[in-house]
Amino acid sequence: MRRENVIKSFKYGLFFSVLIMVMTFFVRKVFLDELGSELTGFYLLINQLLGFINLAELGLGTASTYLLFKPLHKKDNTELSIIISTIRDLYKKIQLLVLIIGFAIAFFLPLIVKDKLQYLELYIPWVLFVLATTLSYSYSSESILLSADQKLHYVRVINGLGRVISFSLQILSLKLGYGIIVFSIIELTSNILQLLLFKSIVKKQYHLKPIKNKEETTIFRKEVFTELKKTFIHKISGVLIFNTDYLLVSFFLGLKYVTSYSSYIMIIQALSFLITTVSAPLSTALGNYLHDKGGEATYKKFLQVNVFFFLCASVVSIVFYFVVNDVITLWLGKSVLLANGTVLLISVNCFFLISRSAVDIFKVSYGYMSDIHLPLIEGVANLIISLILIKYMGINGVIIGTIFSNVLIIMIVRPYYLYKYGFKLDLNTFFKDYFLSWVPAITAVFFCCIFVSYAKVYPIPVEGVISLLFKCCVFTVIIGAPCTLLFAVLSPDLRGLIKSQLRARYGR
Repeated sequence: MRRENVIKSFKYGLFFSVLIMVMTFFVRKVFLDELGSELTGFYLLINQLLGFINLAELGLGTASTYLLFKPLHKKDNTELSIIISTIRDLYKKIQLLVLIIGFAIAFFLPLIVKDKLQYLELYIPWVLFVLATTLSYSYSSESILLSADQKLHYVRVINGLGRVISFSLQILSLKLGYGIIVFSIIELTSNILQLLLFKSIVKKQYHLKPIKNKEETTIFRKEVFTELKKTFIHKISGVLIFNTDYLLVSFFLGLKYVTSYSSYIMIIQALSFLITTVSAPLSTALGNYLHDKGGEATYKKFLQVNVFFFLCASVVSIVFYFVVNDVITLWLGKSVLLANGTVLLISVNCFFLISRSAVDIFKVSYGYMSDIHLPLIEGVANLIISLILIKYMGINGVIIGTIFSNVLIIMIVRPYYLYKYGFKLDLNTFFKDYFLSWVPAITAVFFCCIFVSYAKVYPIPVEGVISLLFKCCVFTVIIGAPCTLLFAVLSPDLRGLIKSQLRARYGR
């Protein structure tokens, strides 16, 4: 049953991820064409500011998912009802906080937005997006419950349908000339639809008891707050790394670079969305796997999952480097292209984004969030180095700041903490395992880059969507095949993963 749910979640997630990813690019293109660069910049700024406001969520979703594994595994409906009641109460407080912060920021919008916009275009979209964000917390407990119970396919379908319908109506409204206000109203309406669907499904799937005595929630409230202290710091680091980059680029380099940089980052985020689609079902499945099989089996499973993501990271980052400028040119034009050196640095970050996935998945499965100082160090280091280097290296300095923090914290310290406190293994085992992951990755990247250069496939002309897809397919094959072969030869863990999947599928 666990395997079926994971596969179902993956299928639905992959379908909607690809569809939403394509529609997101189209929405950005139509928005820019119909409303111009000023309102497009304001729309991007709204999303960045909402990222700061969402700090009010404190990481409750991550903390709550871990606490739900136990009652779901034991089928303890009473304990489950108490935890869900606790989560709902906390989200109501978060909603109020988000509203207060959102409306407070509205007073400072004229100071933040230096371009002259009409007051209706400045305030109404912001208020509507704040309301949409606030409303999304009304069904967060339902989404968390379904995800923890390995029914993530429901979440994927509801979120996916909501986004597809929303994007379709938003594109239509822009084409008909209705502007950013109607665009924002559609965003709010989409969240209302998702709220109704989530409430309906959870009501049918679960028989949660109403908790009238709030004292029953006290114990779980303390557990949730214990986890929140850890996950909140992780959220702060995410904001420091991802949300401040645009602000730094805007302040030091100007909106032109924001437009260019955001276009590449949007593609990275699309890839991240696909990776999340794969990893989210694994996270909940492995949480239950840990309860069933124990630590040793989970550690062996980690080695296989980790090398798989290293393989994916190697292939995707190389393909990204060779084809991303063609994607940008066809999508938005040559005016927003960045230099090849900058694209190379972004590709390195793309590698880290994907290769870190296994550690993130298993940290959630173990419920281990005690490394709260690490993400804070990561975020502060990224901010300080970016501030120093941007004066001398421009946009490359911002990206190098992110690379430095990724190498130090994401690729070295955080995996070691998982080994030490999750798997209870020593430093030597950690270095041995990661050496076996890095060797095939470095070998594959080096070999494939040399191969592409000598094979002279790089200059494949791109004149439209068909030729772009053809180039992407060609590069995926000529890079993916040798990378997979090299990993299979050099990594016993990947060979073990392939064998286990074949046995599970064909019974051999």
